[in-house]
Amino acid sequence: MGTVFSNQQVASIRFEGDGARTAFPFDFEVFDSGDLRITIDGDEIISGFHISLGTTGQIGGQIGGQTGGTVKFETPPAMGSTITIARVLRLRRLSSYDAMSVPRGDAIERDLDFITAAIGDVDRGLGGTVRLAAGDVDLASAELPDITPGRALVWNADGDGIANGPQAQEISAAQDHATRATDAANRAEAAETRCETARKSFGREDAGAMLDLDFRSGNLLAWEDERRMPVLDAPVNRIMDIRDTGSLVRLSNGARLTLPNAAIARNGVRYRVFNGDGTLVDVTAASGDVILPTNGAAQNAIYGLPLRGDMVDVICDGGRWIACPVREAGPLVKLLKTGSQSIPAGGAFLIEWDQVIEDSHSLYDIAHFGPMGVPPGFYHIDIGVRFPVTDETVMTTLSVERYDGINWSSHLQANDITAIGTGAAHTLRLSGMARIDAGAANGLRVRLAHTDSTTRDIGQSDLLSFFHLHRIGG
Repeated sequence: MGTVFSNQQVASIRFEGDGARTAFPFDFEVFDSGDLRITIDGDEIISGFHISLGTTGQIGGQIGGQTGGTVKFETPPAMGSTITIARVLRLRRLSSYDAMSVPRGDAIERDLDFITAAIGDVDRGLGGTVRLAAGDVDLASAELPDITPGRALVWNADGDGIANGPQAQEISAAQDHATRATDAANRAEAAETRCETARKSFGREDAGAMLDLDFRSGNLLAWEDERRMPVLDAPVNRIMDIRDTGSLVRLSNGARLTLPNAAIARNGVRYRVFNGDGTLVDVTAASGDVILPTNGAAQNAIYGLPLRGDMVDVICDGGRWIACPVREAGPLVKLLKTGSQSIPAGGAFLIEWDQVIEDSHSLYDIAHFGPMGVPPGFYHIDIGVRFPVTDETVMTTLSVERYDGINWSSHLQANDITAIGTGAAHTLRLSGMARIDAGAANGLRVRLAHTDSTTRDIGQSDLLSFFHLHRIGG
């Protein structure tokens, strides 16, 4: 004769709510609906649902437990909620025997099924508890010591029992001491590298006494070299090391410089980086760090040095890298007009720079006919527009308009009178300083107005029509 529970591995099932489903079936045996424990997201519920049990099992012709059933909720469990249906047998007797009667076989079978199921549930429950390994059962005791609030449990010195350990405050203090020790080690490393830098860059002919006092870390260093800035050549991609602190780094051949991770212990670490050959070179922060340019640009992961002589100081403030431009050369944007364009009679017309010859910072926006989103600072503008000369003298006005994020307004302006003649051209010029304030949206565009009664054309030329924009200061 078999048993109802001989092949059962689990006596619980879990579902995920979808906000619409109300019925959730289970397929393990129970003896009555009171043997079920229903939880939603770990909280047991005792109402708001109905249980319908399955058929009564027949084992060897005898009546056993009831096979499975369905739990139906009055309100659908919420989307993403976890519904658990588990069997938790309440210890009880299912049958009563007196001294004079003969026990029925099906009653004994049902009682044995209940005992088997209860022992199985206890066995499953023990499987989820903390237990000694099989080889340690006879070597140690897992009996808990007297309760002492706020203390951790640890194995005693002999390893054969559990004892009260350190308090939570003591553990926190140990963690704080470990953090301070790590910070002190980083500071010591930084101090050592600064000493090495000073020793490597020492020149007897430059010797002079100098003290470097760092009140933040309590370090005092004696320097004997007035330069204190060794030069590193980086023609390929280079990852900087803390030992390179204070170095002047020359990048070339499109190299990229990767800065170490920003950390409190590296607060004040500095490198000076410059473009040594004119190819585009980049400074990039370590993974997870950002570079904050002091010229008002947004935080980014790469700070570009596109032109020969461009130079930047990158300084760690303990949480990120700060980029302080030392020198940024131009042109930032260089646009040449190569196609013809008609300027209506007596009208004012925006110059449509229809071909980008050089735009080193990707600021040219054809929708606005000029550079947009330029970094804050001062810019030198040089504009030339090829204007045909005819038998009529024409008054012209060439303007640079600035965008403040909402409106366009005239910022620079030049007036000129063209000569009289045939088969010639006159170049209208505008040169001056433009200021771009910090802001999310900004831009520059060029407008031409003339007094001729007929349409004038900007002739096709790559020499006489141009727009150069140089950034000369932050």
